[in-house]
Amino acid sequence: MLVQRTNVYLDEDQIRGLKHLAAEQGLSLAELVRQAVDRLLAGQGELDPSWQERLDRLVARVRSRLPQDARVEGIEEDITVAASEAARARRH
Repeated sequence: MLVQRTNVYLDEDQIRGLKHLAAEQGLSLAELVRQAVDRLLAGQGELDPSWQERLDRLVARVRSRLPQDARVEGIEEDITVAASEAARARRH
């Protein structure tokens, strides 16, 4: 497994708690964090059953308002930007 070094800023209570959990589980702090990230990312695929239906309706509405020659890549870029902006707004 190829890993890349990164910096994550945590407060003292978070570090203390992670060190405690890592020691209890016999893991390094880095391995504990990697496992937590893996679980978080795996959970992103767990969507409620109506999600696909709502997405299909949204895509149909968007397509009905676009010119016939609209590029899918451009639409995906716009959605990615909008999602990032929404996530940033929720954090603040």
